[in-house]
Amino acid sequence: MAGRKPILTREAYADASLKFIDQYGYDALTMRSLGEALGVHATALYRHFRNKKELIEAVLMRMFEVENVGIPESGSPRERLLALMKSLRRAFSRHTNLALPNLTLHDEQATAEFVRASLSLLGEMGLEGRQLMIAYQMLETFSVGSNAYDWVDYPKSLENKRQGRRLVGHPAADQAARSLASMRKLNEETFEVAANALLDACESMGHKKIPR
Repeated sequence: MAGRKPILTREAYADASLKFIDQYGYDALTMRSLGEALGVHATALYRHFRNKKELIEAVLMRMFEVENVGIPESGSPRERLLALMKSLRRAFSRHTNLALPNLTLHDEQATAEFVRASLSLLGEMGLEGRQLMIAYQMLETFSVGSNAYDWVDYPKSLENKRQGRRLVGHPAADQAARSLASMRKLNEETFEVAANALLDACESMGHKKIPR
């Protein structure tokens, strides 16, 4: 029938939500606001998602697909874990408004596959039991936390940090904070060094026993 609106799929809603969040922010997204943007009633979304949390999980999963977030099939366990951490960072640098919501979605459907794969790779590095979970939690806390710290309210947040560094009055801080580009470079170098230091610790734990 002429003029009939197309039936939107779950993936179409996730794509539209991702674009909406990129443009307007996470807090602006509601079932009603998304429905209005798509020209459908909010009840149409509830046929696919029980609530906003479930919708955001779908958005994260779609974002991971679009940005090719994943673990390479080849390489050492350490190399593959580092590649995952880097691909997640690249994804959130392009979709900064999702960095903070990601903090609340640990071990949900959107991230469960990455958790399982990471635990398996850490197991290949010789970790098990309590050691395994300590190692995983170190990597997760750093990866998720650094993405939230670096990308939430970006670039305004980075400019605020830059101004703060300038107030310190230390030559090294002055040099690092001379521009937004220099601050961004510092963030990326810091991420690389810290990620490798944590992976060094994981490899070391694979040969030691952690006391209870």
